[in-house]
Parts: sequence; structure tokens; C-alpha cells
Amino acid sequence: ITCSLVVWNPWDKKAKAMQDFGDSEYKHMLCVEPAAVEKPITLKPGEEWKGRLGLSAVPSSYCSGQLDPLKVLHG
Repeated sequence: ITCSLVVWNPWDKKAKAMQDFGDSEYKHMLCVEPAAVEKPITLKPGEEWKGRLGLSAVPSSYCSGQLDPLKVLHG
């Protein structure tokens, strides 16, 4: 089964409602999670499904200094 990715951020209102999350921490995070979007997985009671996700960090033009971070973040 091929998995998709869901990338999300709680943004300001949800971040404030999360007890284990600082009110402004949403500005410095992304959550990347595996998902079965194209072909959902349906389990019956007692069944299990295991998946695995591998992520790799690669240099980008943002990290290599080719882009000005202040312009990217603040326009």
C-alpha cells in the first residue's frame, strides 16, 4: 500500500487550545504524518494495521542561503 503524507499546523486558535503546546509554538513547526488518502484502510474490531514512513532531510534553496529567510517569512 502506498501512503500519502499529511502536512499540518494547528495555527493560532488550535495551538492555544492544546494544553501541551505553547500559544505561539505553531510559528515554528510542521507536523508530517503518514496517511492512507487514496486508498483508505478500514479495520474491523480487533484487526491491526502497521505502516512505516521514512523521511529524509535534504538541502533546499532556503537552507543553502539562496533565499533570504526574512523575505520568505515576512514577505
